[in-house]
Amino acid sequence: MDEDYANRTWQTLHNAIQEIHRQNASGLSFEELYRNAYNMVLHKFGDKLYNGLVETITIHLRAVAAEVQAAADGDFLPQLRKTWDKHRLSSIMIRDILMYMDRTYVVAQKKVPVFERGLQVFRDEVCRQPRIKERMLRTLLDLIHRERCNETIERGLIKAATGMLLELGQDVYSRDFEAPMLAATA
Repeated sequence: MDEDYANRTWQTLHNAIQEIHRQNASGLSFEELYRNAYNMVLHKFGDKLYNGLVETITIHLRAVAAEVQAAADGDFLPQLRKTWDKHRLSSIMIRDILMYMDRTYVVAQKKVPVFERGLQVFRDEVCRQPRIKERMLRTLLDLIHRERCNETIERGLIKAATGMLLELGQDVYSRDFEAPMLAATA
């Protein structure tokens, strides 16, 4: 496999990843995509594949973050939950395509596995985007306060947001939610 063929193969995978992010994967051949990824890694283009993947996910999530930021106040947490659910599903599908890279290249190069790397990019580009992070904390604290004042709230939103933070890492939950929540409600 020469550089030109590797570039064409990467472009095919790149386009497929974009379709997966658009929730439009029904026309994709996962077997063919797996084979393309396998061939790239086998012919020593694992760096190109891994770095291209991270760049593609990052660009996608920056656009997603802008959509989440633009959500109206009442739609903010539902939009964040929907975005999170779509990203998790997309990350699972992408991980399945790149399974060979995960088992060989990622291990040999001591890189973060594909699914976990997707979560890290979501954490950095969406959850820790300053406006989103501040708005999420403010919204969650407001919901907690309203419930403590005996108002009826949608508990599922709190559960979904805190579950997302926990899945992104115990440190994310502790630093981005738990510590500020305890300080605000003490």
